[in-house]
Amino acid sequence: MKPLISNRGQLSLEFSVLMMALLLISTASIYHFLTDNINEEDRTLDKIETGAKTAVSLINSGYNGTNLDYPIIYVGMAYDSSKTNISIYLQNQSPLDNSTLSFIRDLIYDNQNINRSKYNINITLQ
Repeated sequence: MKPLISNRGQLSLEFSVLMMALLLISTASIYHFLTDNINEEDRTLDKIETGAKTAVSLINSGYNGTNLDYPIIYVGMAYDSSKTNISIYLQNQSPLDNSTLSFIRDLIYDNQNINRSKYNINITLQ
């Protein structure tokens, strides 16, 4: 009976090492798949969309003293074939002033570290 008990610890160690190796191989495979299939422009577009959603949420919550009568709704984003001219579509029941729109644009550029000289972000109200 004693050899069976001492082998149990060895089997547990071998299983743990095997699981760690499988996890490492899986992580490396996922990393290489993502880096091969998603380029820098796609990642930047994702960051711009995240920044736009964040900016709309912050303004709707009254961030930086903004006080709107109606909440802003993020409708979507469109871009040209070069992925450098980006239009962000917002909807609101009342017109937004230029300071609010520039605040949204600046928040996207600054919080997501978007290159202002490469990417042109336009905000369009629907």
